[in-house]
Formats: sequence, C-alpha cells, structure tokens
Amino acid sequence: MSKQRIIAIDGPAASGKSTVAREVAKRMNCIYVDSGAFYRGVTWKMIQEGVNTKNPLLVLPALLKSKWKFDVRDGAVFFTIDGVEPGEALRGKEVREAVSDIAAIPGVRIFVVRELRKLKKLGSLAMEGRDIGSVVFPKTPYKFYLDANPEERAKRRHAELVASGETEKAQEVLESLQRRDQKDSSRKTAPLKIAVGAYVIDTSGHNIEEVARILMDRIAELEKPRSEKMLNPIWYSITCNFFWVCLRLRNRIKFYGLRNVPKTGGVIVASNHASYIDPPAVGACTYRTRMTHFMARDTLFKKGFMNWFLHKVGVIPLDRDKGDVKAMKTAIALLKDGASVALFPEGTRSLDGTLQPAKPGIGFLVAKGNAPVVPVYVHGSYEAWSKNSDGWKPKPVSVIFGQLITQEQIRGLGEGREAYGLIGELIMKRIAELKEKFEKGLIHE
Repeated sequence: MSKQRIIAIDGPAASGKSTVAREVAKRMNCIYVDSGAFYRGVTWKMIQEGVNTKNPLLVLPALLKSKWKFDVRDGAVFFTIDGVEPGEALRGKEVREAVSDIAAIPGVRIFVVRELRKLKKLGSLAMEGRDIGSVVFPKTPYKFYLDANPEERAKRRHAELVASGETEKAQEVLESLQRRDQKDSSRKTAPLKIAVGAYVIDTSGHNIEEVARILMDRIAELEKPRSEKMLNPIWYSITCNFFWVCLRLRNRIKFYGLRNVPKTGGVIVASNHASYIDPPAVGACTYRTRMTHFMARDTLFKKGFMNWFLHKVGVIPLDRDKGDVKAMKTAIALLKDGASVALFPEGTRSLDGTLQPAKPGIGFLVAKGNAPVVPVYVHGSYEAWSKNSDGWKPKPVSVIFGQLITQEQIRGLGEGREAYGLIGELIMKRIAELKEKFEKGLIHE
C-alpha cells in the first residue's frame, strides 16, 4: 500500500494555490480538495435561502438543516447540498463578496473543518485553502504557503474573470482582493497565516510548472530517509536524556517553538553560542523531535574517551582555524541524506553574551547543503556558564526555535561568495529577532 500524504497548500486569494494543488494532486496521485469551495457552498446556500450572511444566529440553523453529500470525480472532491450541485455558481460575484463573512463565523468553520477531516478516509489529499496547515491538518509534514504581491494576484484574478465573461475593472479586482485579505487575516477564528513549519513559496514571477516543481522537490526532500550512519541511537538517546534531566534540575530549562523543526528531511539548526551549555541544551530539546548531528572543534576529539564518545553521538569534527573541506563535505552529505545538522554560526562562544557576526562558512554550508534553516536563540546560558565564569550556575535557560528559513528565501539572496555572507547575516538577524521577542515577553508556547 502506498504512503498516505496530506499535502496542505495555504495562501491568499489568487496566489496560485488552486492551480498548483491540482497539478500536484495529479502528479502525486492524490485527490484534489478545494476547501474554499466548502465555504462558498455555505455562502451559496445562504443566498439561495435568503439568509443574511452576516448574522450567525440565522446562518447556523440553516446550515445544520442542510444535507451535504460528497463524491470524487476526475480526481477531485465535489459535493451537493440538499441534492443540488452549486457548480459554477460558487465562483459568482455575489458569493465572492459574501464568503469572508461566512468564513469568519466560528460555527461555520467548525462544520467545514469537520467535513474536511472526514475526507482523509478517501486516501491521499492535496488540499488548498487558508488554514489547512494551521488548523485542519496541523500535524502533516507537507505544509506549504503560497504567496505573491497584491498587484500580481490582482492581475491573475482579473484575467480569470475576463476569461469567464465578467467585466470588473482591474482596480476593482485589486480593491476586492485587499478587502478579502484584510478580512481573512484579521478574523478571530482561524485567521489566514503561515502555519508553523510551512514551506513558503513566493509565486511572483514563477509559472505553474516552476512552482509545482519547487513544491514537489520539497516533498521529495522531506521523504528522504533520515541518516543515522554516524551516530549510535542508543548512546544518543542516553546522552540527550541525561542532559535534559541535568538542565531541568539545575537550570529549569524550557523550550519554545519546537514545532518549527521539521520531523523529516535535511535541515540545519543554527543557534547562537554564549556558553558551554548551548550544545547540550539545543540537542536535548531537539531530540524530542529528531536526532541531530552537531559540529564541534576538532581539538575536543584528541582524548581517548571523548573521541570515542563524540563519534558515538554523531558529532562532526571541525578545524576552525582553516577551511575544513572534509567537515563541510560530511555535513552536506548528511543534509542531502535527510539528516539534521546543528551548528553555531558565530563559530565560538561569545565573550560577553552578545550576538556575534556569522562566520563565512555557514553561508557556504547552507547554500551547498540545499536545506532549510531553523534559527535558534538560547537565552540565559551565558549567565549559567559563560566562558569566563567560575562554574555552572543555577540560572534559568530557555531555547527558542524560530520559523523555518526556506531554501526559496535563501536562493533569493543570490549565488556565490557574496550570497554566503548574506545568508549568514540573515540567520543572525533571525536569531536577533528571536532574542528581542523573547526578552519582550512576546514568545509563548
């Protein structure tokens, strides 16, 4: 039996998600689901019944009395409401203008989400919408967010309307999209947002074939088998659990945003470095999602037991005084093999606890490893055990995992040596943003 996939494709109107989702569904033998059609179906039904679409007290009773039936035709889900299939009426202007009001009603969203989840019994799905990755199927690893600038989206939508015989002006279409974006992103229930761990694709300037290829490549990357060739799972588990217990007892360690670490596929975990505590803290927290290979200075490998132990737990020796081609090749091979590699862009511990610039090698590794990056900020480790302190102190430590920096975003910085520096700057900027948000009390689990 083939593996079941739930591919969640979110994004604003006219971002290209419908066409891309159809194409991906066809290529990956999935059933295409337009979740927006469900909300348009509710809207259409209310208009047919003469119900005020802005009044939840009228909408919900009418919705609960309706009978919905679903079937699959030509690889896509269709439905009837009380025996009638709405068809092209779902795309009419009256429905388009009222659907945001309907979609903002909590009871309607509960009804639709329940029906969407039931479709899982049909097999693999390529489902597009606005909250598929964040609400409907938050645990799927195949989460994507498609976006484009408003002008580009309005241009696409206007072309669709003209092709269907409507006569709306381009400016009217842009204003309509902007109203829709505002309603969708500001509603209290399941607002339009980038789901945790979602892979963001800017479709501006890309055709459908290119976007589909980017998405398919990401799925292939996620499905690569994890590489544990360089570590012993038993020793790794013992080590991480030991560090976790010690850090909980001594430093009351906490972590935030761990869901941002993909469970499969090559990924780089990039953290600030102010203390001896940072590697075990990041490793102990990340282990709750997956095993991770760390890079560490080669001088740690000179002693017998330490050399044996570090190899057992998959640490990659790195010569920090010169470009270590062997270490880089090892890390790149692991990333391409679907493994997680953790490193510290600053290269060494900070002398005063402040963030330092990234070393040039980090940009090279990210670019050549062709893997997304999870920025990480470790708070409190400098106070707990800095380079110049007289020992390990019982100060609280927190590990904050930020949103994924996608390969699409990384490629947007360019290529070659100049890009390597920009990649390092981007990673440190994201870490600095995590630091600022955490210190302002803006990060909560």
